[in-house]
Amino acid sequence: MSLLFEKIYACNAVAPVANSMGDITETLSWREIEDKFGFLDQLMPQDEPHRVKKVDRGPDWIYHAHHRPAGMTEDGQERHRLMCEAIIRKGGRISVDDLAQIWLELVDPAKFGYLLGPQDQVIYWSLHAGIPPSEVGRYATYPGFHGTTKMIQPLGLINACNPAQAARDALDVGRIKDVSGRTGNYALEVAAGMAAGISAAMMPGATVGSVIDTIMAQLSNLPRAEVQNGLDWARQHRDWKKLRELFDERYHGHPPSNAVEVLSSSLGLFYLCDGDIRTGLLWSVNFGRDTDDRAYDVAGLSAALNGPAGIPHEWIDTIEQQLPGDPYTVSRRSLQDTAQGLYRAALAVADESNKHASMIDALR
Repeated sequence: MSLLFEKIYACNAVAPVANSMGDITETLSWREIEDKFGFLDQLMPQDEPHRVKKVDRGPDWIYHAHHRPAGMTEDGQERHRLMCEAIIRKGGRISVDDLAQIWLELVDPAKFGYLLGPQDQVIYWSLHAGIPPSEVGRYATYPGFHGTTKMIQPLGLINACNPAQAARDALDVGRIKDVSGRTGNYALEVAAGMAAGISAAMMPGATVGSVIDTIMAQLSNLPRAEVQNGLDWARQHRDWKKLRELFDERYHGHPPSNAVEVLSSSLGLFYLCDGDIRTGLLWSVNFGRDTDDRAYDVAGLSAALNGPAGIPHEWIDTIEQQLPGDPYTVSRRSLQDTAQGLYRAALAVADESNKHASMIDALR
């Protein structure tokens, strides 16, 4: 297979591993993770309890009791899969409207509260009621959080080696989940940065440093300074355990899923692991706070940069064995089949760009 396919496969394959393993430790502090697991380094089953969360408007959020075997994921991976399905259906770049159509077709509202969270109902029922997809993010739950970025990597894959286009697509498609222009909300900037970073990591000759620079270029002054602070800590101490202590002190009492905090810690770990997929993923899930989101970032960037080398086979086997019988997921498409669809879409995008370039050349 081509190097392009290998990178697309690696990035998409490591995403459910990161989300499944990281979900086990999500919201725990690094001390709680150490006390409970020592150092988590494997996919494990979970039993999710029934719980109800009261909300100000609309029906209560109901989380259903269910068993998650090793390799089953969570809400962020479901949004990632919906993004992949939209791209594969379109055969190339998508708009927020294309993604909305897939949400309406593939999401089963009876399954909210299993993998897709109750908060995702706001998106689904808003679309169902006819609110324009580009406006839905104004009303979605958890503004400013990393959940928008949690679905965005496929846009970087199909816009391989074109970070500017990947960022523009993320700013458009991300509007199904969040909105720009609100003070302190940089979720779409972070999503654009991650899409651009994945795209840049696919470039021949890309390095950890060039990928980080590409991501930082998508951020406005305030979030860039905050992310730079995390990178400075990483460069100063060169120790992932020290980095998690500093982040725990700095953000204690803050919501753990803020998009800028997650990106800052993700880039710090990406720098420290030097793009090593296994190392970066395991550091991420043992880091504390929003572990699955961070693992998605670090492992995705590393896979896009270096391909599948370093991904343990047992991780991939566990995902592939669990997925066909998953009763809750929006898509049981295999990792290989998904990668093939994204690969075809990436080639179609490249062919379209080449066609435009040849017409410009004819006019010179």
